[in-house]
Amino acid sequence: MKLKLNLKYMAMRLVSGWPESYTFEGTVTAGVAIAEGSVLAINGNVLERATATSNIHTIVGVAAETITTAATLIKYIPFVQGQIWDVDCTNDTATTMRYESMILTDSVTIDNTNTDVTGPTGIFFCLAVVGTAATRRLLGEFTRLQSTST
Repeated sequence: MKLKLNLKYMAMRLVSGWPESYTFEGTVTAGVAIAEGSVLAINGNVLERATATSNIHTIVGVAAETITTAATLIKYIPFVQGQIWDVDCTNDTATTMRYESMILTDSVTIDNTNTDVTGPTGIFFCLAVVGTAATRRLLGEFTRLQSTST
């Protein structure tokens, strides 16, 4: 597998799979700013920043642009099987969170607290820990409803 290197900083970066230029556009509630690289979840018929309670039924992708509070639409990279993501994590450790299902801390951080999340909020499967102290990140894939039995 060949990984591409995306040098632009974002909380969640697509490094393998569908090209990041392949985006969808979805409706957001006006009045909410969203940063590029944030995980998005669907709530009713609009997109919002994902939270720790977002789950395999609600997450849809990662924001491909930053929007202000005046915006009503956002471009996002949809989650599909075969994608590998480089993501920010809560804890700076090289020894935990391999081969476990993890929950979000917030829309821009995966919670790597060394606990395997077996319910529907376990939305990230870690394949590797990368980086050095203070810049530790995770490589893995987001789990959607179609790829799990939960």
